[in-house]
Amino acid sequence: PLYFDAYLQSLQVAAISTFCCLLIGYPLAWAVAHSKPSTRNILLLLVILPSWTSFLIRVYAWMGILKNNGVLNNFLLWLGVIDQPLTILHTNLAVYIGIVYAYVPFMVLPIYTALIRIDYSLVEAALDLGARPLKTFFTVIVPLTKGGIIAGSMLVFIPAVGEFVIPELL
Repeated sequence: PLYFDAYLQSLQVAAISTFCCLLIGYPLAWAVAHSKPSTRNILLLLVILPSWTSFLIRVYAWMGILKNNGVLNNFLLWLGVIDQPLTILHTNLAVYIGIVYAYVPFMVLPIYTALIRIDYSLVEAALDLGARPLKTFFTVIVPLTKGGIIAGSMLVFIPAVGEFVIPELL
């Protein structure tokens, strides 16, 4: 009972972050899987590259980007989109940005693996039988990548529930 609210909030943050990672990660994985073989390795490297730096350094970089006189606010002020700096740091939005940035590669890689293993003759068959591309996507491709979606979701959700560095700093 003492930590129940904190646990529920952790579950909420993890669930929303996992959903956001899926919304960003699936199109990224799709783009990588359907890119030319010559650029595929470069795109995969770009997905994995941030993981080569220290987790703490990445969080501190986001602090610099999101603070009142940070890169994001200065850019928006320069564009004339805003008149005064936005308060983003130390908000839930900052926490979600940090968690999604940290964990989106763990969503992209399993989905990418599932996408490259699809037998695209099934997609062609659905299209030949009159299914529209969007219906084909949701009735053929998504079910065939369900394993990657579940694996990616677990790889994001489980560590996000126990995340304490990002919410503390951002």
